[in-house]
Amino acid sequence: MKCGVCAKREAVVAFTHIVDDVKQTLLLCHECASEKNIKVRIAPSAQAKDAPVLVKEIKIELAKLAGAEGDGGVRCPTCEMSYEEFKKIGRLGCQQCYEAFAPQLERLLKRIHGADRHRGKGPLEMAQSAQAADELERLRAELVQAVAEEAFEEAAQLRDRIRVLEGK
Repeated sequence: MKCGVCAKREAVVAFTHIVDDVKQTLLLCHECASEKNIKVRIAPSAQAKDAPVLVKEIKIELAKLAGAEGDGGVRCPTCEMSYEEFKKIGRLGCQQCYEAFAPQLERLLKRIHGADRHRGKGPLEMAQSAQAADELERLRAELVQAVAEEAFEEAAQLRDRIRVLEGK
């Protein structure tokens, strides 16, 4: 969609304004939004894609995987679907397939989406809190490892960083 102000560039922001119980939505490009002092931050991973585009990407990735996954003839114990059949069809046979093909699916999701965890969309504050939670989880794991290796100076530094993050 084109910008509602300049009608030249692609709109990246939907600005909703409510006056006297009348809701107006204005689509703005990045430049017009900055002229109106609307701050816009778009993360590359947050840009939405059409479902047909995603389906096409998944099929391309599945085609590239032919023989690369090293599935070793893995089959789902419940529905007897093989990983090769999944690559051809593009759909799993049952819920146990997720467990049976877990390593292959994890690599596939990382290649397609850039991550193996769904974060979803939300306000920037939520994304930052999710990053902080991931950082805390990582630091706690490093702390346990440092204590197990009796690296107490490193453990103390990690403990202090954890306390700083928890204090925010």
